[in-house]
Amino acid sequence: MFNINEIRKNFPVTKNLIYLDHAAVSPLHNGSKIVLEAYTEHFLNQGIRNYDYWYEKTEQIRENFAKFIKADKLEIAFIKSTSAGLSMLANGINFQEGENVIIPDIEFPSNIYPWLNLQRKGVNVKFLKCEQGILDLNKLESLIDEKTRVVSVSWVQFTNGYKVDLAKISKICRNKSNQYEKKIYFCVDAIQGLGALELDISKFNIDFLAADGHKWFLAAEGAGFLYCNKNILDDIQPATVGWKSVINPLDFTNIHFDLEKSAKKFEEGSMNLAGILTLGASLELFNKYGINNIENRILNLSKYAFKLLQEKNIELITKNEDFCRSGIISFKTKNINADYEKLLKLNVQFSKRGESLRISPHFYNTKQEIEYFVDNL
Repeated sequence: MFNINEIRKNFPVTKNLIYLDHAAVSPLHNGSKIVLEAYTEHFLNQGIRNYDYWYEKTEQIRENFAKFIKADKLEIAFIKSTSAGLSMLANGINFQEGENVIIPDIEFPSNIYPWLNLQRKGVNVKFLKCEQGILDLNKLESLIDEKTRVVSVSWVQFTNGYKVDLAKISKICRNKSNQYEKKIYFCVDAIQGLGALELDISKFNIDFLAADGHKWFLAAEGAGFLYCNKNILDDIQPATVGWKSVINPLDFTNIHFDLEKSAKKFEEGSMNLAGILTLGASLELFNKYGINNIENRILNLSKYAFKLLQEKNIELITKNEDFCRSGIISFKTKNINADYEKLLKLNVQFSKRGESLRISPHFYNTKQEIEYFVDNL
């Protein structure tokens, strides 16, 4: 379905490396280069003059992302990182002492530390024990009690690529909310899925979702998206506010502390405009080729890599099941450090995470690159 040669021309990194590390930090594509050059040229020569043009650009990107995930644009805010987004929820809920948050015990620190930071307020953190890196939803359901306020999970686990069932977890949270007659918020760290997997957020009862753009979304570091369900916007108070948090942010001389009625209230001040522009460039790329087509290609490459590694009798950590498959494949070899250094010297970019190796191909990668990697492993 793709003209892969045309696509790869848009990724100059392919001339230098076999890049299989999108679960860490992605390379930029030419679309980002073009928009960053235009931005730099403008501010070199005109500074803030005609700034409305760039403001309108960011608002169009907000609207385009809302369409991309089937949300309302008033539910979208720009954030500097996934950690910042999750911290906004953690510090925005009016927790009572003794209440708890549930997170899997295999989460990336971005989805751990914001919750542990609440222990100083008497909030308990309950870890869902995951056997072999798999979330047992029956255990999750039994762990939720009348003191639970938040269930926060990664859409895709960074260690093994396990993709959770968002629909089932959102249903569990909804049912438990009804049982205890108390809102239990469902929060998602989406950074390892957004840009690789299609997301129709209208199908799920997700309350809060955050993701930076520098992984599968193929954008620059320091810019990402936050989704806050409009039904809970009034529940979550911004922990930090500034000139941009209010309804008329450009009315500098008249002070009226009226918070924005949208997710914009979480944007307290000047934003990373350059980074946001790269988010927009990636949205254009995903819409050009179709995120469903991109997802299918990534999953097929993932499945192919799994097959080749299995044929070499390599110990796979990633589960080989379509229902939980993502773009991440993790495995162990007998000489992890030596294999890692060897492949790096052969111009293959991938990751070592703890006692395992991890590859994460994107849609512009090829089967030949996967074969080269496995042959030299």
